[in-house]
Amino acid sequence: MEHIFDSNEEGSSSSRTVVLQGCAGTGKTAVVHKFMFDWAAGVVTPGRFDYLIYVNCREISPIANLSAADLITNTFQDINRPILDIFLIYPEKILFILDGFPELQDPVGDQEEDLSVHPQERKPVEILLYSFVRKKLFPESSLLITARPTAMKKLHSLLKQPIQIEILWFTDTEKRAYLLSQFSGANTAMKVFYGLRENEDLDIMSSLPIVSWMICNVLQPKGDGDGTLLRSLQTMTDVYLFYFSKCLKTLTGISVWEGQSCLWSLCSLAAEGLQNHQVLFAVSDLRRHGIGVCDTNCTFLSRFLKKAAGAVNVYTFLHFSFQEFLTAVFYALKNDNSWMCSYQVGKMWQEIFQQYGKGFSSLMIQFLFGLLHKGKGKTVETTFGRRVSPGLREELLKWTEEEIKDKYSRLQIEPMDLFHCLYEIQEEEYAKRIIDDLQSIILLQPTYTKMDILAMAFCVKSSHNHLSVSLKCQHLLGFEEEERASAFMPPALTINKSFQLCSLPVSRLHFLCQALCNPYCKIKDLRLIFCHLTASCGRDLSSVFETNHYLTDLEFVKNTLEDSGMKLLCEGLKHPNCVLQTLRLYRCLISSASCGALAAVLSTNKWLTELEFSETKLEASALKLLCEGLKHPNCKLQKLKLCASLLPEGSEIVCKYLAAVLICNPHLTELDLSENPLGDVGVKYLCVGLRHSNCKVEKLDLSTCHLTDASCVELASFLQVSQTLKELFMFANVLGDTGVQHLCKGLQHTKGVIENLVLSECSLSAACCKPLAQVLSSTRSLTRLLLINNKIEDMGLKLLCEGLKQPDCQLKDLALWTCHLTGACCQDLCNVLYTNEHLRDLDLSDNALGDEGMQVLCEGLKRPCCKLQTLWLAGCHLTDACCGALASVLNRNENLTLLDLSGNDLKDFGVQVLCDALIHPICKLQTFYIDTDHLHEDTFRKMEVLKMSKPGIIW
Repeated sequence: MEHIFDSNEEGSSSSRTVVLQGCAGTGKTAVVHKFMFDWAAGVVTPGRFDYLIYVNCREISPIANLSAADLITNTFQDINRPILDIFLIYPEKILFILDGFPELQDPVGDQEEDLSVHPQERKPVEILLYSFVRKKLFPESSLLITARPTAMKKLHSLLKQPIQIEILWFTDTEKRAYLLSQFSGANTAMKVFYGLRENEDLDIMSSLPIVSWMICNVLQPKGDGDGTLLRSLQTMTDVYLFYFSKCLKTLTGISVWEGQSCLWSLCSLAAEGLQNHQVLFAVSDLRRHGIGVCDTNCTFLSRFLKKAAGAVNVYTFLHFSFQEFLTAVFYALKNDNSWMCSYQVGKMWQEIFQQYGKGFSSLMIQFLFGLLHKGKGKTVETTFGRRVSPGLREELLKWTEEEIKDKYSRLQIEPMDLFHCLYEIQEEEYAKRIIDDLQSIILLQPTYTKMDILAMAFCVKSSHNHLSVSLKCQHLLGFEEEERASAFMPPALTINKSFQLCSLPVSRLHFLCQALCNPYCKIKDLRLIFCHLTASCGRDLSSVFETNHYLTDLEFVKNTLEDSGMKLLCEGLKHPNCVLQTLRLYRCLISSASCGALAAVLSTNKWLTELEFSETKLEASALKLLCEGLKHPNCKLQKLKLCASLLPEGSEIVCKYLAAVLICNPHLTELDLSENPLGDVGVKYLCVGLRHSNCKVEKLDLSTCHLTDASCVELASFLQVSQTLKELFMFANVLGDTGVQHLCKGLQHTKGVIENLVLSECSLSAACCKPLAQVLSSTRSLTRLLLINNKIEDMGLKLLCEGLKQPDCQLKDLALWTCHLTGACCQDLCNVLYTNEHLRDLDLSDNALGDEGMQVLCEGLKRPCCKLQTLWLAGCHLTDACCGALASVLNRNENLTLLDLSGNDLKDFGVQVLCDALIHPICKLQTFYIDTDHLHEDTFRKMEVLKMSKPGIIW
């Protein structure tokens, strides 16, 4: 914190926006207060700021209209000088601190014109604070904002280039020091410390300062008698219940019944306050909920309420999470059966979820799940004097399951928020039902904590479906290198591995890997992106492969395992139980040593069929080692992808190594060498292997490989002998017409079985179209031809159409995007559609066809023999004038399912004509792309009517 507002390299103290992020109870407010004290003492940012304005966003009345001047004058009431004038003269010397800003709801009007720009202008609180964040007020000043992780997406949409800081949880050392400060004797403190270590879940949760504070606050002075109870605490709900129940058990001066009554009054106060975005309560608020003024001075209430700073007879909860917890208790115990009417239940939950979190992100919602766990009913009843509402648990679980399945749900459902809710309720069978409804789980937050990974692991373990899981983050927080692996390592691992392996620090993926080791876990696809993996991660993943019989796909992006971690990973890949089929390495650091370990895997693993290196720079020596494994008789690899992975100085020699692999390995069917500087010489070496009788390659990708027409001579000789090649990608190579003519000679050979030919961006003209037409008319296997971004022109297309009209032509997919075509070519295409019954996909985007050309083309589209299913016409210079012809196609053509008209000048009239056609029963169109930014309201209404008539259509 002491350097976040330092001057930049040029010495300028420009304004900055800093976001201090941390989940509930990490101490964001405490850190801000410490920063303020240190600033006042001249310890941090000396000379940088003259004034700090602290705003507790929760404590500002949401119904008030305030100005920036009001905030400033309220902060500096004891200064007699015209303080606002000083602020206006030196705004760069001001720091505004917005504590808890994202807790506010989105303002009703958050458009630019609604925001405040004048310090004296009074606005609703939300608008005023948004004006600060959007730098409309005092743009030269600096901002320090505190936020929970769930609010970061909203904040990022408002801020420009913020500096983001994550508050770390207690390390073990800090937790130990904190406990020592809370107990009078060191032995007592250490007894509690090691008691927490006995419960893995609680040990993680107690790294949150608020949790450690609650545990210390309610334990006996000697720390005795609660060891068994501490070991039973698994969730945050357990911890808060533990705190409130212990407070009730230590009552003095009032009866248990009075204590329970007081707690219920707090629940209703908390719920009303949270619903109204209110955290400050006047005496009248307390009285309305049955809490007298005299009660506020009792020891019992002082454990939950406190007087608000700087206010007389105004109270607030000790911590905002207390208000969230008690609100959850209120809804769990509200025994009003009328709210459980069947049709109202869904509406009730919809309102609660939108009110308190717009999904599952609210801590209150997570507490509500936790309170409805079957085993907590007795503790809740004993503590609050009321039973959990009958049927509430089943209704919540049923509603949640339906909401997850609803593709049109208005809730913002983030997987990690859902995981925390499922973790709180701790019912594996229910978690299994919810998780199994998902097709994939994508987690893309910048940071995750141990608690996040714990919740994720619980849900992953519960999955009995074949899911794909993607975990992308910059940091996994709370995993200190000082921790030893043996602290949490399952006994079997600590016995079977060497001492050196056991002495590795706890892996960032430890909990996730434990879940993957569960025999019921059926996760099939795991992607780890930017996770800063260490060697210990390789060890834990290795243990997964030794036990898991379902994980078949593993992908690393920016892997940092290094050699030691990769070697440990490979030990698991060599295990007889390993069933991994696909290993992908994107932008990873792979050395010769790692390739040697992978080569050993290839020579032993009978399941691994796909190995991919993308943008992973490999030295020639590393490829040589890898190729030794690929040549081994036991290697069953079928797909090898080395996209953008070869260095220029070693590319040619690598092609020799790969040629040797093609000669030895009859299983290899796909070879991707795209975006490598192979050059013509490299391809010449490669073709030695490709022409060999043992070579069974079916798919060859040489896109962007610096090839010319000389390479086509070699490839043509390969095509003449190949009986297996089905797909050839030559995208973005300067082949020219001569090169394609050479390729066509090879393609016309009787042994050819080519199905997919990609010649996009190959510097082609009309001259290459005649040999291509001959291929189309003679090669019955060719079903896909891509000629995107070549100067084919109308004459070239005319030649191609001669081949397309031949009875032996089986082409289904033709892409002519950006081929310099005009409306003059449409008659030739129309003639093709008259006779060709095989063409299914036609892409004519970014060609100046115009309305007249489109009207001609529509004549072919209306013919019964036309079986076209997808038609791409984006940016084809079309207007409303052609919409009548297109509408007539839609009224007759029963095959067309996709029509792309985006990037054209269609107005309301044309779109409405098309909508009238789309609503026709015979029209089978499912996907319809148009630009809607400029359309009027009556057109949108017609589109809505169409959507109601055909709900499956996609715009």
